[in-house]
Amino acid sequence: MLRQMGTLNFDRYHAAMGDASYKDVTSVHGKPLSEMIATFYVTQRKLPFAPVLGHERLIRLLVDSQLDRPRLRFLEQDRGGLQRFAKAIEDIQFAGAIRAVRPGTIMFPQQPIADITGKFGLTQAQEIKFEHAFDLPMTTASTAMQFRMAAGDRWLSDFSLRRNGDIERAVDIATYAFIGGFNDTSNMEAAHRLDIPAVGTIAHYWQQAYLEYLTEPEIEPRTGQPKHFEQVAFERWLDANPNGTTLLLDTIDVYLGAVHAAMAATSNDARRKAFKGFRVDSGDLAELGKWCLEFFEANGLHGLRPNLTGDLDVEKLKRIVKEFPEAAGFGIGTKLSSEVKNVAGVIFKASVIDGRPTLKASNSLDKTTLPGTLQVFRGIDAQGNYLADVTGLDDENVEIPDAVIVERLLQPFWENGQHNPIPSIEKQKAFVADQMQRFPDLHNYARRLSDRLAKLRDDLTAQMRADNSGWEKILNLPEEVPEELIQSE
Repeated sequence: MLRQMGTLNFDRYHAAMGDASYKDVTSVHGKPLSEMIATFYVTQRKLPFAPVLGHERLIRLLVDSQLDRPRLRFLEQDRGGLQRFAKAIEDIQFAGAIRAVRPGTIMFPQQPIADITGKFGLTQAQEIKFEHAFDLPMTTASTAMQFRMAAGDRWLSDFSLRRNGDIERAVDIATYAFIGGFNDTSNMEAAHRLDIPAVGTIAHYWQQAYLEYLTEPEIEPRTGQPKHFEQVAFERWLDANPNGTTLLLDTIDVYLGAVHAAMAATSNDARRKAFKGFRVDSGDLAELGKWCLEFFEANGLHGLRPNLTGDLDVEKLKRIVKEFPEAAGFGIGTKLSSEVKNVAGVIFKASVIDGRPTLKASNSLDKTTLPGTLQVFRGIDAQGNYLADVTGLDDENVEIPDAVIVERLLQPFWENGQHNPIPSIEKQKAFVADQMQRFPDLHNYARRLSDRLAKLRDDLTAQMRADNSGWEKILNLPEEVPEELIQSE
């Protein structure tokens, strides 16, 4: 089988910088910039916490990176002239080194989750691979974790297939939602690939299909009166699913739906046994779910599972759990995959070039990057609980009060085309669940920079901003420029 050739999975600025780095005029003190060894670290900025997932996607992107002749020709014919970069990609397979945290490790904003070291010319062009590898998995798993924390031990189903755009993205969403804490999926392809349960309930248009019974009704034997068409639809569904099923109540009106479901389920013993749960998909889900459960109980239908769906986000789910703790499960769709509050916002930043620590200084501290070869140190107490994280430099030893173990989270992952094995999704899921029990409070977990790293960042920023060229004397400055900006630091 022929291996699929890689795509042009980089921005034009990567190609332009790569091409320029091979030109003699861009050498630094006589050294070709393209050959300088550089380290770039990877982090996410926008999620409160997230399991780091997507390692297998990164491997696939790195392995399938060799370009075919038409794409190389496209680079060579670029109007800016990218022949040197095209030649480098054609002749040289990336042979750098990658460190990463273990798949499933829960991390926090601005912490390095991976880094890559190699020759500048080709290494800088790997940026998009890391962002594409980690962004969707971490976003989905973080969202799933937050739903899991809100739901407690209640059932969570991935109902997002219709909102995901294409089947491959939908399978990815199901995968990372499962790792993040969901129990199953409605996505049949994902269930096939992942070997997890597939679930689904009756749709509204099942009842709609029985509208003809409005004009030609069946007669209810118990009363001699005409049956409502929705009762007929429910009876047919229960007959078709004798081993157990859930009825969807809000096609017409939830209260009427509950009445018709009770009529259908109590019409004979087989239908009573088949009726295992009900689903409410609109209205005040907590209030309606509670009313329906009490109604069914009053009519001898005990032990039913209330399942609630309908554009649920984490805050809505928290409210439902508080008002209706008997809710057994939730189906999450739109707010799992397409209308998420935040995406991970994975970024890729240079931290060492030619042995020198480097950073991007910024007018905003949260946009200032970190210099040096980095490491995340996690303190663990005698009971195995996590105490605090310190982001520091890889060659320092960090002490964390009360910790009996200080774990170094960034570990070798990829070297010269060989990578560490990726745990199964079941093992990743179990690892995420185990960590969630070991953090005292994920939303307020202690983390900081080491004193040494903070000093390196601040000193390097000050050095970069220091300017003794006297530019303020030769440029015409507008009057509104702040005085502190025209003085040398």
